Amino acid sequence: MLPTVTLAVGVIATTYMFLRLLLRLTQDAREPPAIVTGLPFLSPIIGMIREKSRFHVRLRRQWRTVSFAAIAAAAGSAVGMSKEAVRVMHLDLTSENGFSVSWPRYIMPSMGPGKDLDAINRKSVEVLANEMETLRAQGTVRLGISRWSRQTMVTTTTEAVWGPQNPYRDLAVAEAWKTLKAGFLAFSMFPLSSVFFPKLLRAREVIAAAMMEYMRKGGHKSSSGLCACATSTTTSSLAWISKTLLQVLADIRREVSALVYEGHDADNGTVHSIDLAGIRTSRPILMSTFQETMHFRAVNPGPRVLLEDVDLGGRYLLKKGSMLMIPATVQHADVTAWADDAGQFDHLRFARKPGTRKKKPNRVGLRAFGGGHILCPGRHFTSTEIMAFAVLLVLQFNVVPVSGKWV
Repeated sequence: MLPTVTLAVGVIATTYMFLRLLLRLTQDAREPPAIVTGLPFLSPIIGMIREKSRFHVRLRRQWRTVSFAAIAAAAGSAVGMSKEAVRVMHLDLTSENGFSVSWPRYIMPSMGPGKDLDAINRKSVEVLANEMETLRAQGTVRLGISRWSRQTMVTTTTEAVWGPQNPYRDLAVAEAWKTLKAGFLAFSMFPLSSVFFPKLLRAREVIAAAMMEYMRKGGHKSSSGLCACATSTTTSSLAWISKTLLQVLADIRREVSALVYEGHDADNGTVHSIDLAGIRTSRPILMSTFQETMHFRAVNPGPRVLLEDVDLGGRYLLKKGSMLMIPATVQHADVTAWADDAGQFDHLRFARKPGTRKKKPNRVGLRAFGGGHILCPGRHFTSTEIMAFAVLLVLQFNVVPVSGKWV
């Protein structure tokens, strides 16, 4: 019996080595790389028999080996999830059934165009208008535009998303979020981060305690369709956009004035309203200024984790377990995509300039909200909120720099 088993193992091993050598010798360097080579020549046949039409679809999805889902899963530990929750987040990172891979299917409908997004936008604009009215009632004031715009947008966004029991009304919670956001990438990826970053740990615990209390009181039952905080991109972007708007104020004010129309209300008499929907379709300077600010100021690092070894065109081998950074700053400075003036701020870059034949840049190259299959689900909400802020600011206020120039 033993000689028979030994002979069988030897035949199998010899056959495997022969097929592996044959594959190597017959694979021309100019051919596309072979796929599914666990059993050379046989694995694809077995796969097609077992999976039928699903086989090729699965192969097409091998982009998941360069994974953002792994980053999301790693964030579970950073925000204080239990070991069991973190384990679930790490399951099936290359499968569409895995939690960290599949969650966009559920979050996107809430943040895409539709009734949920309309409701969040409506509440956001109401809160924003009230904030502007409060400021206008103070007359001439002196304030830091970055700090004020950040505070205003934190209030506006969190009230719209979290509802009447918004935990971010507590300034300590809002400040804790600001602290944690600034160091979150390092906190989520650095070994023993709780030891090396005690300030970030304390900030996390403040937020966690506030969130637990919010849930215990049932605050989520009266929140928006999406119970998630979307302040990160919005607040940082708005500070830059506020300064930019004021530098090209005349052009934008002239353009958005056409959005205002007059109506009558039984209680308030004459009411001036703004057509926010017209911003994207008929206000190219404002929209271009927003997009150029995102192009010029984006700092998205684009992190990915390699779940398998990846060969980049035969030149570079990205090893399994490595972290890959695809920074928006590098992509946005590429002159082949953005022309020779890629490093200069041009608020009309995304608008057609009179008297020139220069084409507008391809918006696919704009990576401020991510790119490819990883796009920020809150990009529609954020864009509308920032546009509403911009319109209300330029139509209601004259803002001048204290020192005589913007710094």
